[in-house]
Order: sequence, then structure tokens, then C-alpha cells
Amino acid sequence: MTQVFRFTRIGVKVFGCLLMLLSLLPVTAWAHGEIAQMSGIRMQTIHWYDLEISPRKVAVNDIVTVKGKFMVSNHWPAWLASVDGGWAFLNIGVPGPTFLRLDTRINGMPQIRSTSFQLGKIYDYEVVLKARVPGNWHVHPLINVWNAGPVVGPAKWVEITGSRADFKHEVKMLDGEIINPETYGLDTQVGMHLFWFAVGVLWIVYWFRKGPVMMRRYVAVQEWGEDEAESKLISVQDIVVSIGAVLFVVAATGAWVIYANNKYPVTIPIQTGRVDAPTQPVTAASQLVQATLERAVFNLPRRSLKLDISVTNFGEQPVQIGEYLAGSARFINPEVIKAEREEFYDIVAPNGIRLVDNKPIQAGETRKLTMYVEDTLWEDQRLTGIVYEADLRFAGVLFFFDKAGNRYHSEIGGNMIPEFMLGSNERN
Repeated sequence: MTQVFRFTRIGVKVFGCLLMLLSLLPVTAWAHGEIAQMSGIRMQTIHWYDLEISPRKVAVNDIVTVKGKFMVSNHWPAWLASVDGGWAFLNIGVPGPTFLRLDTRINGMPQIRSTSFQLGKIYDYEVVLKARVPGNWHVHPLINVWNAGPVVGPAKWVEITGSRADFKHEVKMLDGEIINPETYGLDTQVGMHLFWFAVGVLWIVYWFRKGPVMMRRYVAVQEWGEDEAESKLISVQDIVVSIGAVLFVVAATGAWVIYANNKYPVTIPIQTGRVDAPTQPVTAASQLVQATLERAVFNLPRRSLKLDISVTNFGEQPVQIGEYLAGSARFINPEVIKAEREEFYDIVAPNGIRLVDNKPIQAGETRKLTMYVEDTLWEDQRLTGIVYEADLRFAGVLFFFDKAGNRYHSEIGGNMIPEFMLGSNERN
């Protein structure tokens, strides 16, 4: 029995050592932060579409442009801080400082400060990046919302080649000076940190110069008694040194301020104001076709969303439903448009829509339709989590197409009924 326990202990130790060695091996993290967010947030906040990232393979110092469109949902959750009248900032989500952001524009407006967006409006965005760190990076557009956090959009892979040591970053200041922001002011920061580190070490050494370090008061009481120990713990010299240390810190801080102001005489505080993003004029694409949700049922085993909708075509050409967008996932009607995955992580379902009546909706016609949006993409993107949330509401965008290829959109959303039995949501 003793031998058994001995070999067991050895096995546990060997297994622990192997785990430690495995933890030291370099691995690639295939993380996609957008699917970590609640389904309700992704479906009812920002509808991202028409994402373009080019070029997709660059060298260090090359330029990458990220552009596309997003619609702010009219069904923004009441329990979530809103971008309408709130504070928001368009940014790029990448794993670390792998790119340098040179310019950001929303409907042509440079986004230097925070902004706000109006519900139901569509915004064009364009972000110019400079490649910085070699590697293969998943690049997302995202909007940081005050008191709500980031709302992450879809992504594409961008490969950066070359050496990080070749990265160049130069900026011309308002006074004409050309600097490298990577190292500008670094000598001052290092000097300040070393100075205060040395001050802190001296302060610790002074108080720890006399033993014992641990349980000093207890030892003093045991050695000299309660009354005499109090006078020996902190001497007059200690009080004088403490007062001198406080005065020295105040004087040193003032000296550093004077030094920094003389070395960097021209400074501008970080800007914290807000500028409202301009909106686009109302277009025919948002007026000619309107859809209204009548009933929505999500069957969890089938990964199928059944939508009963009423569609009115105010245009002069027949239209058909070609795409449904929800939580950045694209579900395609293959009888209207063709869309394939460009890469493994593209969130598009080429055969994700089936209509009971797929005939074109004629000009001036109002028709009730039943549409099934079904694909494993619901599970892959963790959008099925909507059925477990406290607020069983969803939203998405329907895209309609005419024979000429013109695209029209209409947002639908509302309450959703979950079904947990396979045969509950019978197909017509």
C-alpha cells in the first residue's frame, strides 16, 4: 500500500510538471469577442453591414482601410445606455496595438471627439489604419458606448508581414516640431519613475532599518512593557524625518512640475467634448419598402426563426426578400442573391432564408409573408442565447431587391416566442 501511495504522488508531480511545461508553449488564440456579448445587445443595438477591409495582406507601415455602414436600431434596449443623446466613439477592435489609427470619419465627419447617433439612422464610416505588428489579426469595427461598453461588429482577417522594428511613426506638432510618439517624452517619464522609486526605497529602508520587521510592536511590548514600548517604537528622530520627508515630497513634486512645464511649454488637454455625427438624408431605400412584424417564434432545436410579417411595396418595381441581418449574421435567400463565405469565419448563411411564398411583391402591393430564417449560424454565433435572456426581444434588418439589383431595407423587431420542442414549429 505504501508503494502505491508513493507511485501515486510521483505520478501527480510528473503530471503537474507536464502541465506547467505545456503552459509555457506558445499558442495561437482564436478568440472572437463579438460572440461573447449578449445576443440581445448584438441584435438590438447596432446593425453592421457592407464591411470592407482592404488590402487584406500588407507589410509593416502599409495602410489598411476599414469601411462600411451601420444602422442604429430603433429597438435599442431600454435597460442599456443609449447612443442617442449619449456618448459614443467609433473604434477598431484588434488584439492589442497591432495597428495605428490615423483617421476616423463618420458620414464624412472626422471623429476626434465622442459623438452620439440617432436611432433608426444609417451611418457610413471609414477608418484608416497603419500596420504596426506582424501577424494575422482579426479586425473588427466597434462602437464604445458610455456606461454600456463596446458593441462589436463583424470582422475579417488581415495579415501583416515584415518586422516590427521597421515600424515608423512620425507626427508634426502644432509648433512645427516633428516627433516620434512612440518615444516622445519617454526619457522624462523614465526619470520620474526612477526618482520616485528611489524615494520609496529610501523610505522603506529607513523604517525597516531596525529589527524586528515583523510584529515589531508585539516584540517591543514583550521586551520593555506596554508604557515604555510606545516611546521606543517612534522616536523624536522618526518624527523629524517624517516631517522632512513630507516637505521633500512636496518640494520635489513642485520641482518636477516646473521642469515639465519648461521642457514642454505648449500642451493641450485631452479633449472630452461631444460632437453630434451628421445624419444622411432620407433615401428611397428606407421608404419604398416597409415591413411590419406580426409574430416571431424561435424554435431552439431547429435553430429556426419563424417570422410572420406584412410587407408593403411603395415603389414602382417588384421586390423580393434577399437577406436578413441579425447580430451581424447574414442569412441569404439563394433564389434572389448569391453570397458565399470568403473565409471560414465569415458570418453568412448562403441558404439561410426560406419563404413560404417567394413570389415578387408587386408595386403598390401589401402582402403577408411567412419566412423561416434557419441555419447553424444561430448556434455558431451564440445568438440562440436570446431565448434564455430576461428580455425576449429581437431586431434585424430585411433587405429587399428588385430585378435591377437595387437594394431596399426595413428594420423589424419586437417580442419573440421561444419553443423548446423539435416538432413545435411545424413548417408549412
